[in-house]
Amino acid sequence: MFSNSTSADLKSPQSFSEKPKQRRSVLHNDIVIKGDWRSDGIVEFGGEITGDLTVDVLIVTDTGKVNGNVRARSVTVEGHFNGTIAAVDVVLASSAVFTGEVVAKNIQIDFGANVEGRLKAAAKTTA
Repeated sequence: MFSNSTSADLKSPQSFSEKPKQRRSVLHNDIVIKGDWRSDGIVEFGGEITGDLTVDVLIVTDTGKVNGNVRARSVTVEGHFNGTIAAVDVVLASSAVFTGEVVAKNIQIDFGANVEGRLKAAAKTTA
């Protein structure tokens, strides 16, 4: 039924990629955080936070409420955000309620988003 395996059989299969998948944290709508949050992965946030977030990718879901500052590579806001975002890419979805400041290389604002504040797209330099 089972064949005898050798140490050669126990090598990592070729189908596995060498680069591990990025970690993902999912924080649901009943989570309340008072303080700062750090992650080197993807954070899907549906709760409420008063504090600063430093993450690679942040998704504030439609139930999410952020009061603080975010530093990330990519940020998508679908819920409420009050504070400052410093990122490479920022998307304010149609359901977003945003108050504050965005400094990013790329900013996308979907039709219907409620935005009050300052937006600054970093200038592209040509060489």
